[in-house]
Amino acid sequence: MNGNDNFMVRMNDEINEKGIVILDNVRKMPAYGEQFASPHYTIGINHYGSVCTEYEGKQVTFEQHNIAIVYPNRTLNVHSSSDDYQATLIIVSEKLYNKLSILNASSGRFWHEKEPHFSLTPSQYADVLTLVEALRIATNLSPQSQGDIVLPQLHVLLQVISIFRINNEGYNGPTDGHISSRFYDAIVKYYQQHHDVEFYASLFCLSTKYFSTAIKRETGHSAQASAATSSAKRVCRQANTGKERCKIS
Repeated sequence: MNGNDNFMVRMNDEINEKGIVILDNVRKMPAYGEQFASPHYTIGINHYGSVCTEYEGKQVTFEQHNIAIVYPNRTLNVHSSSDDYQATLIIVSEKLYNKLSILNASSGRFWHEKEPHFSLTPSQYADVLTLVEALRIATNLSPQSQGDIVLPQLHVLLQVISIFRINNEGYNGPTDGHISSRFYDAIVKYYQQHHDVEFYASLFCLSTKYFSTAIKRETGHSAQASAATSSAKRVCRQANTGKERCKIS
């Protein structure tokens, strides 16, 4: 399959119109032997076979019962796929993704951006397929009903995927080198004295603009919002230690 046969490019209008498209029985990648970056947020569930690709310049093998989350505008260069490759792709438009990013404010983004895929256990794989079917039902409803149902269902799917990854790989995940993970450490240390983005940017010898852009890319939220949320959660944990209950939505 060459670049002119990139089905994701051909489906751009449909994806943007519907907000989300679920493709079953996918047996080929969108393009081979050339770099491409989709403007869409994509979840890939590999049922059979394997794919060898480069993700942001790093060699990656996508194998049976792997699940991958690829954020918009990340560069892929697919080298090959096996003859028995078969996958389901959930493709989310930029507009719906922007709404989703408000809900899905978890550290799972750090993991997925550095290592976009991980392996599911047999029971996790079955559970993910069940949630995909529920999402499919939601997408088939009337347009008037979709807005209230599709986004929450997609959010549940992604939260479950993140929990499965935590269960399989632990809480730390591959976040080394991300500014946002070091930003959180700095907030823990300085949150009582400093709440301004300029202070945290200066800790890393970065301009406020560059620092803010990096945090937004890694977390989906502004540096100011991330600082406020992390500080509030820190206060809550301290309150809970003192037998007080605090809930951060």
